[in-house]
Amino acid sequence: MTLSTVSTLSLARQTRNNVRVTQTEMQTLQQELSTGRKIDVAGSLGSRAAALLDLRNVRSEIDQFQTAMSSQAARMTAMQDAMSAMREATTKVRDLALTASGGGSDTTNAVIDDAAKDALRTVTNMLNGSMSGRFLFGGTRFDRTPIQAADQAAPSGLSPNAAIQQVLTAAGPLNSAAAVDAMIDGPNGLSALFNDTRVPAAGNFSNTFFHGSTDPVVARAEGSVTVTYGATAGDQAVRDLLKGLHLLSAVPAESIPDAAYQRLAERAWSMVGNAMEQLTETQSILGLEEQTIGRMQDRLEVEQTLVSTQIVKLEEADPYDATLRLDVLRNQLEATFAVTSSLGKLSLANYL
Repeated sequence: MTLSTVSTLSLARQTRNNVRVTQTEMQTLQQELSTGRKIDVAGSLGSRAAALLDLRNVRSEIDQFQTAMSSQAARMTAMQDAMSAMREATTKVRDLALTASGGGSDTTNAVIDDAAKDALRTVTNMLNGSMSGRFLFGGTRFDRTPIQAADQAAPSGLSPNAAIQQVLTAAGPLNSAAAVDAMIDGPNGLSALFNDTRVPAAGNFSNTFFHGSTDPVVARAEGSVTVTYGATAGDQAVRDLLKGLHLLSAVPAESIPDAAYQRLAERAWSMVGNAMEQLTETQSILGLEEQTIGRMQDRLEVEQTLVSTQIVKLEEADPYDATLRLDVLRNQLEATFAVTSSLGKLSLANYL
C-alpha cells in the first residue's frame, strides 16, 4: 500500500497562501467598516444587482429632470422679471398720456415724447433678454434677437422709426382728431403696420420690428407633463405696447394742433393701457406654469430621497456582520500563527 504525503515545502506554501487570503479578506472588512459601503457590491448582491442598476438609472433620470426644471424655473423667473420691468417703465408714459389727453400742460407735453423713447429702449432691452444663449421672447426662433432697435435698419432695409415715419408721411398733416384716427385706423395706417396688413409690406411688424416666432416654446418638465413659455415678443400685447410708444415718441406735442394731440395722446393711452393689462394676464399664466414646475420639483425631490435610500440599503455594509466576520478571521489567523509556531519548534532532537 502506498501512502500519499505532503511535502514540507508545499505545506509551507499552502499555509502562507491561506494567511494571505485571510489578511486580504480582513482588509476588505476593515474598509467596509470605515466607509460603510460594500467593497464588492455586485458580488455581494448576486441576483439583486439588477435591481440596484435599475435604481441607479431611475436616480440618473431624476437628476436630469431636476436639472432641466431648474433651468426652466430660472427662465420663467427671468421672463416674469422682464415683463414687470416693461410694465414699470411704461407706467409713467401711460400716466403722461392720460394727462395729455385731457388737455395736459406745457410741462407734460414737453417730456412725454422723451419718456416714450426711454420706455421704448427699456422695453426693447427686456424683450431682447437672453439666458444660456437663448432669447427669452423669441418663441421657437430663440437663436436671433426678437426685437429690432428703433433706430437700426432691419433686413427689410427700414428701421422701426423709418417705418413709422412712412405711415405719418402717407397720412398727411395731423391737423384734427379725425386725421389722427385716420392715420391710425386707415387701410395703410399705424394699426395695419403692426397687424402686418400694410402695403407695401416691407415696414410691417414681422418684417421690420420683430424677428422671432409667435409659436411659444413647449418644454417637457417630467414624464408627460409639459411647460409652455406662453409669452413672445410677437404677441398682441407687445404690438399694442410698441405701437403706443412709437406713436408718442414720433409725434411731438408742438408739431400738431392741441386738439389733434389730445386725440393722439388718448389713443396712445388706450394702446399702452390695454397692453399693460394683457401683460398682467400673461404673467398670471406664466405664474401657473411656475407652480407646475414647483410641484414637479417637490415631487422629484421626494422620489430622489426614496430611491437614494433604497440604493444605500443595497450598497451599505452591515457593521455587525462585518465585525463578527472580522473577529472570526482574526481568531483563525491567530490560530494559524500559533500552529505554525509550534510546528516550527518540533525537532527530532527533542525526542532523542
